[in-house]
Amino acid sequence: MLRATLIGTQTLIFFLLNLVLPIGILPVLSYPTTVKPIPQDWSASDLVEQGRAFYTKGQFNQAASTWEQAAQAYESQGDRLHQAMVLSYLSLAYQKLQQWFDAEDAIAFSLKLLETGADLRDSPDYQQIQAQALNTLGSLELALGQPDTALEAWQLATEIYQQLKDDIGITGTLINQAQAMEALGLHRRTCKTLLQALNLDNNCDLSNQERFETVLQTFQQTPDPQIKILGLRSLGNTLRLLGYLKHSQQVLKASLKVAQPPLEKRETLLSLGDTERSWYNHYKQLYTRNNQIEQQEKVQKKVDDKFNYALNYYQESLQESSKLSASTSLDIEPKLQRLSLLIDFHNWLETLTDEDKDQNKTTRLQELKYKINDQVKELLNSEITKLPASRTAIYAQINFVESLITYDLKSNKHHDNLQRSSFILQPYEIAHTLVKALQEAQLLDDKRAESYALGTLGKLYEQTQQWYQAQEFTEKALTIAQGIQADDIAYQWQWQLGRIYKALGKTEEAITAYQATVKTLDSLRQDLLALSSDVQFSFRENVEQVYRELVDLLLKDDQTAQPIAKKAIADNRIPQNKLKQATAAIDSLQLAQIENFLGCNLSDIVELREQQIDPSAALVYPIILDDRLAVIVKLPKSEKFIHYTAALPKAKLEQTLESLRIELEKPFISKESLALSQQVYDWLIRRAEGLLEANQVKTLVFVLDGGFRNVPMATLHDGEQYLVEKGYAIALIPGLSLLEPKPLAQVELNALAFGLSDMREGFPDHEGFANLPNVKTELGEIKSQIPSQQLLNQDFTSQKWQELISSVPFPVVHLATHGEFSSDPDETFLLAWDKRINLKDLSNVIQNRSDNSLEAIELLVLSACKTADGDSRASLGLAGVAIQSGARSTMASLWFIDDDSTAKLMASFYQELADSGATVTKAEALRRAQVKLLKSRGYQAPYFWGAYVLVGNWL
Repeated sequence: MLRATLIGTQTLIFFLLNLVLPIGILPVLSYPTTVKPIPQDWSASDLVEQGRAFYTKGQFNQAASTWEQAAQAYESQGDRLHQAMVLSYLSLAYQKLQQWFDAEDAIAFSLKLLETGADLRDSPDYQQIQAQALNTLGSLELALGQPDTALEAWQLATEIYQQLKDDIGITGTLINQAQAMEALGLHRRTCKTLLQALNLDNNCDLSNQERFETVLQTFQQTPDPQIKILGLRSLGNTLRLLGYLKHSQQVLKASLKVAQPPLEKRETLLSLGDTERSWYNHYKQLYTRNNQIEQQEKVQKKVDDKFNYALNYYQESLQESSKLSASTSLDIEPKLQRLSLLIDFHNWLETLTDEDKDQNKTTRLQELKYKINDQVKELLNSEITKLPASRTAIYAQINFVESLITYDLKSNKHHDNLQRSSFILQPYEIAHTLVKALQEAQLLDDKRAESYALGTLGKLYEQTQQWYQAQEFTEKALTIAQGIQADDIAYQWQWQLGRIYKALGKTEEAITAYQATVKTLDSLRQDLLALSSDVQFSFRENVEQVYRELVDLLLKDDQTAQPIAKKAIADNRIPQNKLKQATAAIDSLQLAQIENFLGCNLSDIVELREQQIDPSAALVYPIILDDRLAVIVKLPKSEKFIHYTAALPKAKLEQTLESLRIELEKPFISKESLALSQQVYDWLIRRAEGLLEANQVKTLVFVLDGGFRNVPMATLHDGEQYLVEKGYAIALIPGLSLLEPKPLAQVELNALAFGLSDMREGFPDHEGFANLPNVKTELGEIKSQIPSQQLLNQDFTSQKWQELISSVPFPVVHLATHGEFSSDPDETFLLAWDKRINLKDLSNVIQNRSDNSLEAIELLVLSACKTADGDSRASLGLAGVAIQSGARSTMASLWFIDDDSTAKLMASFYQELADSGATVTKAEALRRAQVKLLKSRGYQAPYFWGAYVLVGNWL
């Protein structure tokens, strides 16, 4: 099975090494079931069965020796058919002993004997043994790094079993095919093939609990124990890759309950360790997103727990390996898993700020260092560098080296000299290991492994600052990866090459390399969207970094960052083509972030840059870089981009935005609030004021980045008035991409409104949410302004909501109910009377609307929602809802507001839409409603009117 989470978020390259690494894949073996033993000589048959018993116990030397005798016995009898059968078994034993040439010779001889027995080709016995030999060939090809050839062999075996109507054989070879597909990175096909193996509907959406239980029961009821074990384990691994961690855990534990020999149990325990590792990564990311100390402490406890669970499963797997005669080679994988996990946890602890660290942190780090050193010694004692040549051995060596590089660099990041005695192994020793792996890859003609070995050599030289050697090896690795069309490898070396060029001062070459990386990523991402954000890759730490490093290069010159001047015109030192490329990169990043969040391909978007639809709208891009804030403004009716910067460390900027958000949620206007909102106004707007006025801009459309997403732009203050008072309508878009825009004035206004004013006492989904007594008033105000159908409380069920939205063409949908936006899709929801409506429910409803040929929702209003407390990236949830709902525009609140002020603002908003006809856009209607409320006594503070933002089409 795949070790997809072997290293979590250490480095993207190391993750992807293991994503395609078939360490420990155990194909379904095909022992004779219908082939009759030879009556004339029972000793040969007995030898076959005795060898099988040895093999099952992991005693591979004894199995090989016994099957050699059986093959000789059949040869002496002139029984070529059964000799071919035993030789295929013998090849399996040699494979376990990593005697690859012997394994190749045995299976080649087996297939040759079958070719000479053409006169028996139509007999069931011949076909059965031929299928078994193809199974063995597939196993060997997969182990030698040829999953495509393995897949072909198993497909042929499946065809033979289908002719024989051998259901067990069909199931087993389909499961084998799934493992080859997994090694090829074809994860959707892997899942579908596994379900097909059990004659199940190949829909891989197992979010429905009832469907998941049906699938699990079907696998558990498989009569053949070997197929049951491997089928459950393969399903568990696939579910992990698809992000169903709870389901993966449940399936793998069910597999563990089936009686199995040490070899199989070892594999299942490894898989359970990998699933716990995915949980560990999930909670690490959750910790990073959360900025509340109390929540962080709870999440850190989860990180610790999952770390220990994964470590324990790997240790148990190691114990099972020790029971096998081939334990020297088999114990390397769990040791590698433990090492990478120990290093990842050590490095993560080191990244925590002093306030985050617990009192025992220094002691824990020291203990981890000891464990890491001990694990390295164990691996060296296991003679990891002396394994016989195979893809397994090659990747084991590369993974080992990657762990050492990652650990040494992180542990000694404050030292300038990388060639130091503190390395566990010296760089020349590491290079020697990689050269050996490279030679073995070339010997096996395994191009993927060869590319990885060369690229990792390039990385080693990059980290030791030997730039020209780094460039040479990286370019060779990239050439090979592109030659085999392996985008999942190529982008890593393109990125690495960009970093090397940057270090050499070759800025233009670096930009070209980074742009190639982004292009490859944009293509590759579509194939990875079926996976959860955890198991795809660590998006923030890797892919997002590529985009930001590219933008940093595009927007850099000798005097990039400047202090803010009150009325200065923007600088023009950056060429226009680079400004355009920078906005395109940010657009791609924004789209990638949302696709990554939703786990789907947003294929229905259109490019607004091709449609100049609003001659009065300016686009504003605030871009957060490590050492500065860059702002790019695109004025209406102009192809020219305006660019200005502020020298500003990222940490200070994010802290300012976080502090402003806290002040804005207070129901009064504080001095701190005004000071902070003026500061942000100066950063974003001040230097463009004259240009905006001169170009008669009426709408500011923001493509926000990072912490800016959590601050409503309407609340920025110029020292005299709020931005919303200056006459600018404001909208947000998730990159320059939307559903096709259409002015609301072209649509007949009528609304479908849902409200939840009363929370159900004792109902878990409503726990912690207060009643909303003014919801009835809010819905009444809407009905007084535009025609509407309304459902309140008990009538607002998820089923009724789904039925109406799926079947009735309402252009406006209004939900006056609690909801929460989170950077975790599973924690983004809206409350109905009977359940929480999640993103998946939204997606299903929109699919039903599409099936019923209904137009997209023009405006979705969420009037009582909020972003998750302490979640710095919660606004992703809002963007996700906006897009997943299929609405052209979504209006929602970033924090929970007193529902009295909400009712007043909504009344004004719908009144503006109804009364102004074709003269007002949605963004302008919201602006007018906000200004009206802020000028009302008792509602001047941004808390009451500022939370609302319009996402999407502003017309």
